[in-house]
Amino acid sequence: MYLSEAYSTDTTLPLGQLSEWVPGRIDADAAVAYARASNDPNAAYEDGDAVPPLFTASLVLPVMGLTQRKMPPGAITGVVGGVHGEHQVIYHRPVEPGMKVKMRSSLRSARQTKAGSLTTVQIDIFDLEDRPLLTHYWGNLQLKGHLVEGEVGESPPPHSFPEDLRDNLVGSYTTYVDLDQGFRYAGASGDRPPHTIDDELAAREGYPYKILQGMCTFALCSGGVVQFGADGDPSRLRRIGGRFARPCHPKRDLRVDFYDAGTLDSGYRRLFWEAVSDGVTVIKHGIAEFS
Repeated sequence: MYLSEAYSTDTTLPLGQLSEWVPGRIDADAAVAYARASNDPNAAYEDGDAVPPLFTASLVLPVMGLTQRKMPPGAITGVVGGVHGEHQVIYHRPVEPGMKVKMRSSLRSARQTKAGSLTTVQIDIFDLEDRPLLTHYWGNLQLKGHLVEGEVGESPPPHSFPEDLRDNLVGSYTTYVDLDQGFRYAGASGDRPPHTIDDELAAREGYPYKILQGMCTFALCSGGVVQFGADGDPSRLRRIGGRFARPCHPKRDLRVDFYDAGTLDSGYRRLFWEAVSDGVTVIKHGIAEFS
């Protein structure tokens, strides 16, 4: 994704530059496939009455790429690899099966972290009447990357876990990560990084064997978020976010713990959450808000 700065003298990130519009459709069958690929048992998806909350991640991958390709090689130096760092979605209106949509992306912000540079691409999805449906904030971490011209832009809404909520554990949700989980998710989403579908390629990147796509882990958690926080009604979800802390592996349980954060001035209920697999936190700083 990023080349040596020797190949480019441009160090300016394309902050706020909007991509062209990309059309899309909320295919009902594809939504069912996505739900099954993320082990989401919600009958509303099988019946074609609703769409999994993260299904649109499968639509926005190529749209995000339009902005990623605008990143000049000289803007971030020292990069040794890249991973999905964090993700957040804000919901404005329900997405319904069969709906036609349009999407565009832009670079929202770039931040320097201890692990490298975090660039956040904002992808907005609208219906054909120009009404906003939802916004993805896709955070890509360039490992050991350094922002040549420093931090730019406005970060997405914060969602750091308040440590004083540790005593407010109100429930947990557990799902099993199947051996073929990454393969099924790749087929339903188009998200196919090599380390998720090939043990040897994963080993070359330092993993003992295949890991899940970050969004696959996130989608596995989202089933519990909707079930626990909204009684299975995805139309009530207004916000979901989290930070990827460690890889999640197949053939293990994935447990999501929920912490009550009360009611906001808007009337929305807020939960914080964390996901744990094999005794390791794989998603931290999780947040969910519901109408």
